[in-house]
Amino acid sequence: MKRQNITIHGSTGTIGKNTLSVIAKASNQYKVFALSAKSKINTLFNQIKKFSPKYAVVISKEKANQLSNLCKENNLTTKILFGADSYDRVSSDSRVDCVLSGISGTSALRPTYTAIQSGKKLLLANKESLIMSGELMIKAALKSGSQIIPIDSEHNALFQILSPLFKTSKIDLRKRDEISKIILTASGGPFLNFKRKDLRYVTPDEATKHPNWEMGKKISVDSATMMNKGLEIIEASILYGIDYSKIDVLIHPQSIIHALVTFSDGSTISHLSNHDMKIPISYALSWPKRFDRKIGKQYFSSIDKLTLRQVKKREFPCLDMCIESIKIGKNAPTIINAANEVAVEHFLDHSVKFTDIPIIIKTILDRSRFVRLKNIDDVIECNKETRKLTTKLIESRWK
Repeated sequence: MKRQNITIHGSTGTIGKNTLSVIAKASNQYKVFALSAKSKINTLFNQIKKFSPKYAVVISKEKANQLSNLCKENNLTTKILFGADSYDRVSSDSRVDCVLSGISGTSALRPTYTAIQSGKKLLLANKESLIMSGELMIKAALKSGSQIIPIDSEHNALFQILSPLFKTSKIDLRKRDEISKIILTASGGPFLNFKRKDLRYVTPDEATKHPNWEMGKKISVDSATMMNKGLEIIEASILYGIDYSKIDVLIHPQSIIHALVTFSDGSTISHLSNHDMKIPISYALSWPKRFDRKIGKQYFSSIDKLTLRQVKKREFPCLDMCIESIKIGKNAPTIINAANEVAVEHFLDHSVKFTDIPIIIKTILDRSRFVRLKNIDDVIECNKETRKLTTKLIESRWK
């Protein structure tokens, strides 16, 4: 395999750091072409020193000047760019083979879509962009030849199980009927055994302490509400062209089994691995082969039992709303994603309670008009309008 140039969006986050850790041990396979971050200048600077990318991108001119000065003082030649267009530029550059979308939230939408349009191999850690504009992204991938490989543990597990069925960026329609059921597993988050009345008093610090995984604050809260798992159902349906009725969720507190697929002959194949994001990242980078990572002992070999149970009815309102949005279709997934982002932001700054999050999302969904989104500009406008309405609702009822 020839050495590939990679752009890493969100390089200072958990996914970005893990990706660079894998690449550091596979430098004969990958060369870092560009890194991007929002505001963690010191972390980004240290990454520039180690990996010498051609470009580094930040959001503001002020941060760009700060980073440029650091690079000049240390005789580093990396060119510093800033602004939304620059994220797109390092996604579409003709010298780039592969793009990792690790930016959190909806800000990843445009650079992710640009990478797909440009025919890049896309390593997708940002599920929100696919939730918001999945149909558009899959169509663009089929047109450009872009291969979308998911990074999150559950969808990467599905990708590994289902890869023999793939044809370009979508499962071969002739083989799709072989799939009877897809099962995603969920740890249940830090509040799995809490009574509903006690959830009203949980704090952002408690909600962001996931029992198994080290993740960012927003995705940790989504795991606690199970919004994350609801979004994953939508993502799986889009990514693999599978009707949502064939996708189930099981609670699995140990987080060792990441996905299961039952086929038409009655066989069920599962994927197991340790709590280590480097595993799906490594597979995505090396696909269709595998890196030899010298992994040593598997953690789950010391676990005496692995448990799976069904989700109870109305146990997780956010999960229920995600399924409702799939049934509605059109722009409903875009709406719940945007409303959730705003609600979680306000929870993290102590403006609303944990139990207010599903109430806010449900209120916005009930007040929304559902239309088909024809292009990325429609998606961005729907997201912007929903965020505005959600902020207004919170300010009028919770502040």
